[in-house]
Amino acid sequence: MSDKKRLLITGGTGFIGHHMVEHFIHNTDWEIVILDSISYAGDMNRIVDSGVDLTRIKFIYHDIRAQFNDRLINEIGHIDYIIHTAAETHVENSLKDPKPFVYTNVVGTYNMLEYAKTLYQAKILKKYIQISTDEVYGPAPHDTEWKEWDRLFPSNPYSATKAGGDCLALAYAKSFNLPITVCRSMNNFGERQHPEKFIPLIMKSVIEKKIIKVHAQRNKDGGWESGSRLWLHARNHADAVFFLLSNPNDELIINIVGEREVSNLDMVGLISKFMGIEAKWEWFDFHSSRPGHDLRYALDGTKLKSLGWKMPVSFEDSLKKTVEWTLEHQKYLAW
Repeated sequence: MSDKKRLLITGGTGFIGHHMVEHFIHNTDWEIVILDSISYAGDMNRIVDSGVDLTRIKFIYHDIRAQFNDRLINEIGHIDYIIHTAAETHVENSLKDPKPFVYTNVVGTYNMLEYAKTLYQAKILKKYIQISTDEVYGPAPHDTEWKEWDRLFPSNPYSATKAGGDCLALAYAKSFNLPITVCRSMNNFGERQHPEKFIPLIMKSVIEKKIIKVHAQRNKDGGWESGSRLWLHARNHADAVFFLLSNPNDELIINIVGEREVSNLDMVGLISKFMGIEAKWEWFDFHSSRPGHDLRYALDGTKLKSLGWKMPVSFEDSLKKTVEWTLEHQKYLAW
């Protein structure tokens, strides 16, 4: 058996998952196993287009809603680390039909945890990272940044099922002593993102000269207040997870947070500037148009910083490079 570490990444053809694959290929000599059913938001071309060494990647088709049988476990082989990114993530889809979210984000996570328990009890698994979301906390009032152990108050079926999966993971950590860390981040962006997401959607609208709807709400003075997010490049997200695996700790929950809070309107302006094309936009009341959505999310990233992690690439540089790359590879806007 090779002495090289082996990492299993679920959802490795998805947006966040493939950035995990790319980062670990470039920064380790580990072998990567991708476990994926390739849903509408997955694409093997992401892996190919990222330019990684494909000989170090093993792909196994599997839907995590199904339990792990002996054949699958043998096919996967020895695994030192697991990064569980596979999930249903689109809020509006969860409002239309919550069932796939329950099966993937809760039942699928249960199946992953049972598999992880088998590996750990065999003294094989060293760490299980569960990729979660800030949305489990619900909206953040002004001047509030949610800390890791603040109460959960999800606003829609997507975030509720992610909270359910998180609670299962924490229960397995406590009940079976599994080495688990739940990582919560928010609003990832970067190259090769599905065009249903905000940044590629803005770019596509600018190119097609369509009016961009900027979600906002009326304030007490009758004016508009734009929503805001702490944006995080998926490569910085992957670097933080790599840091956690390289620097063992006993933290059960870690927030991975972007460096700068940006309003939806300012994001439109930045993207327009980097594209060199004027954007057309209008205010859109998020309460009436998007039930289950929240105006503002915010996380406190103090804990991860206290462990020694430093964000490798700044927000604005990351956004500029993402916009420039996407303009050169517009097939990712025409999914």
